[in-house]
Amino acid sequence: MQPLYKIKNTGFSLPELMIAMTLSLLIILGIATIFSSLKNTSAYSQQLENTQEVLRFSNSMFSRAIHRADEMDDKSYTDSDGNTYKQLDLTFNLDNLDAGETYTSCLGNDMSSQYYESYRLTDGQLMCAEYTTVGLDDGSKSFTAIGTNIEALTFATTDNLLTITITPADETESVQMMFAQRQAILGLNE
Repeated sequence: MQPLYKIKNTGFSLPELMIAMTLSLLIILGIATIFSSLKNTSAYSQQLENTQEVLRFSNSMFSRAIHRADEMDDKSYTDSDGNTYKQLDLTFNLDNLDAGETYTSCLGNDMSSQYYESYRLTDGQLMCAEYTTVGLDDGSKSFTAIGTNIEALTFATTDNLLTITITPADETESVQMMFAQRQAILGLNE
């Protein structure tokens, strides 16, 4: 007796395998393209986030400091290696503080009597020094990094107004921020 039907034990044909491999390749290429696009978008988003953080921090730091400062001066200094940089020097008299009231310095220390702050850019880092000695030599100041990812930073003072031009790292465009001392806002120096 013969079986009513024959079971054919064959695999896929060559054209079927080629079509399946081509479809698989197209799917893999599509996924790779999407992944590459997402990776580029993520890198750009991270760069934009860093830029915004640099600008937000700089605005917050300088706005607080300039508003509280009694005197400010922008100067150019040359260090022992011959590098020239712009520096902003601020004076805080604190004569009008109530008993027990303090100001917080750029380094986070509570100050209750006259002190000074200096800001400058060194190797892409925003540096700050706080000190209580008037006329302290620039080489004697102890600078501490308080911000990073800054390509360029300049200061320019006009009367009681300060213009800061900052270029975040990995950016080609600079941003200018203008700040007024409280004396200019209140009209105390007229």
